[in-house]
Parts: sequence; C-alpha cells; structure tokens
Amino acid sequence: MRGAQALTLVKKLAHQHGLTVVQMVDPRGRKRCKGSHAIYALLDANGSEVVRFGLTDHPGDLSWTLLNRLEERLAPVFGEKWTENR
Repeated sequence: MRGAQALTLVKKLAHQHGLTVVQMVDPRGRKRCKGSHAIYALLDANGSEVVRFGLTDHPGDLSWTLLNRLEERLAPVFGEKWTENR
C-alpha cells in the first residue's frame, strides 16, 4: 500500500466515524513534517484531537513497519486489523 492510498483509506474511515483528517501545521502556518513524513491528526466534531499519525510522501509502498505502526496507532479508533480487506 502506498502512502497516498493509506491516507485515502484513513480519510474514508474517518468520515464514516464522524472524524476529520487534517495535516498538522506549526504556528506560522507551515506544514509539520519530519523529513518526508507528514504528521496528521484525526479530529472529532468539536475539533478535539483524537489521535496523531505520520505517513510518508514516498512514491513507493509503505514499509511493513510503518504500515504496522499506522494500523496499531489507529486501531483504537477504527478497530483491529482495519487495513485488511480494504
């Protein structure tokens, strides 16, 4: 799975759960990144942060470690093994 595909899946599931995905920005309005890793947050209807996660902008597939971390990080919100059969 590529980073863009994972982000699309997260956005779809977030919408189904009444959440919004936003990319984090610093006080100056610049996007927060760690190298090629962008930092995102899931927000509830009140704008409160539910969870943060990171994804790469690399053109290739996500490493299994990054995909595993993403799945574990979002499991409390979307349920266990939310990336399977999608």
